[in-house]
Amino acid sequence: AGAAAAVVPQEDRAAGKLRAVADAAADRAEMHDIIGRQRDNWNHLLLHSTNSLALAASAAMAALAPAAPSAVALRASAGALFAAAAVTMAAVNRIQPSQLAEEQRNATRLWRQLERDVSYRAAAAAAAVTDADVQEAMDRVLALDAAYPLPLLPGMLEKFPKTVEPA
Repeated sequence: AGAAAAVVPQEDRAAGKLRAVADAAADRAEMHDIIGRQRDNWNHLLLHSTNSLALAASAAMAALAPAAPSAVALRASAGALFAAAAVTMAAVNRIQPSQLAEEQRNATRLWRQLERDVSYRAAAAAAAVTDADVQEAMDRVLALDAAYPLPLLPGMLEKFPKTVEPA
């Protein structure tokens, strides 16, 4: 009877660790969701800015060119608007915020799936949870974290860096 009583706290401790891993996965999913929404907002902002600049430049050229064929200032301002639209478009093509937002949505989906799997494992077999189950869940968390790191730096983290250096 004494040996069975010693085993139960160990299993309770392992189930508690498994629930903690599930909570950590849920937190990570929430962080990726927030970053994904921010990136999606940036994508919309840049897209609308580019469209607005191009529309303003086109309207200026179309409306004012026939009225003042020799007005160099009007043509220069329309050209500046087109140049600004081109620079914005080049920045969007370089950053690719829509692709970054899609990657964050995928990361959110995978983190939520992991959280559900671990929570289900902790709830369904609370009496049979072992340290091996906890280690397997931690390995899955670390693998997913390596695949989808949080971009904590303004320059963002490279997904496949050529060299690995401390932060």
